[in-house]
Amino acid sequence: MKYILILLMLSLAAPAFAADPAVAPMTKLAKDALYDDLTANLACRCGCGTTLKTCPHENCSFAVPARKEIRGFIDQGMEREAIKAQMVSLHGEAILAQPTFYGFNTLAWITPFVAIMLVGYGVAVVAKKWASAKTPAQAKKPAEGTQKTDPYLKKLHDELDKFEG
Repeated sequence: MKYILILLMLSLAAPAFAADPAVAPMTKLAKDALYDDLTANLACRCGCGTTLKTCPHENCSFAVPARKEIRGFIDQGMEREAIKAQMVSLHGEAILAQPTFYGFNTLAWITPFVAIMLVGYGVAVVAKKWASAKTPAQAKKPAEGTQKTDPYLKKLHDELDKFEG
């Protein structure tokens, strides 16, 4: 009885070990999802500035053959990263819709954020300087003690009082 139980357990576990998901063929739904993902992340090189998925040209000289290449790679059973690497080797790194985050491309990722921070800092400094600057009325306003000691200012105020009064 003990041996039968062990054989039964092994026979139930054997299909789990035999079914390797990497070897199992992809379903049509999985292939379509992979195709959509790849075409959305690879740039069209015809000059339209869009991805392979959204290229507006019906008979695009680049997008149509590139889409066929991607379908062929998927049908061969290649994985996402392998297809992406193959497309980069065939068409250059410019086919990537987003630059990779290494080497010189790091500047393409960092520069916009640094520029935004520097411009924001500059705007804050200028705004603070403008806010603290004296207005022309404040700059020409004499000090309290100056009116009493300056005879010309006293005479000016007297004349203005006579004119207004």
